[in-house]
Amino acid sequence: MQQSLKTPVSLITGVFLCLLSSSVMAECGHPETPLIGVSKVQDGDTLKLSDGRSIRVLDINAPEITIGQKRGQPLGRESLASARQFVARAGGEVRLGFDVEKRDHYGRWLAHVYDKSGRSLAAEQIRAGMAFQISVPPNGAQASCLSLIESRARKNPSGVWRNTYWGSFPATSLTLSDTGFRLVRGKIMRVDVNSAVWIELDGDLVAQIKKSDWHAFGRKDWQLLVGKTVEVRGWIAARKDKGRQYGKRRFKSLVMGVRAPSSLKVID
Repeated sequence: MQQSLKTPVSLITGVFLCLLSSSVMAECGHPETPLIGVSKVQDGDTLKLSDGRSIRVLDINAPEITIGQKRGQPLGRESLASARQFVARAGGEVRLGFDVEKRDHYGRWLAHVYDKSGRSLAAEQIRAGMAFQISVPPNGAQASCLSLIESRARKNPSGVWRNTYWGSFPATSLTLSDTGFRLVRGKIMRVDVNSAVWIELDGDLVAQIKKSDWHAFGRKDWQLLVGKTVEVRGWIAARKDKGRQYGKRRFKSLVMGVRAPSSLKVID
């Protein structure tokens, strides 16, 4: 008897479901896990799952909320409320997607978060002006996609893009109290290349690019940045050697680690 060449209905159904599954993997990546319950939204970029895992959402940074004696930041509560709304619309269940590094030094899981339709929490927070795009190597597969979403959001500003604290802050106005995550705009006055690239802005800030991250930038012509106006983003810290003299030069008091190309943008 000749074998039927007709495709079994079960196979057709399987292919259809596969294509359907692929269609919901649309926003800046794809989920890799089944749906899992969210027990708590801790802030604008951190969730607690029903299995006990704490999830730090990859590739974004949201304003901090007040916790105990730790003072929150402008729009921290609004960002938390926005993340809660995303989870509520998702029916309290999300899927996860991973990058190269899956855990941080706090023990939290690092993951992209999606609802059952494939919408991304990171993308939604950026669109709403409730978070910034920021990549920390070796993770960063979604940097380009999320940066594009952020660029569009800045053209119709809301949230952080309409807030004076979160706007692109002049480097010349920084003080020792301006630590933590910030966007800073300034003119590059000097570049030193040794064990790291040190980019000195006008004002009291130096941006540091560690040698281990140089390959991601794909450039060796660091000195060509001198005189350029740039926007840098990252976490500012006071230097241990702040104000110390080195020959005739004084070290800048503040340092920002710049880890990815999306965190250093030449404006002019």
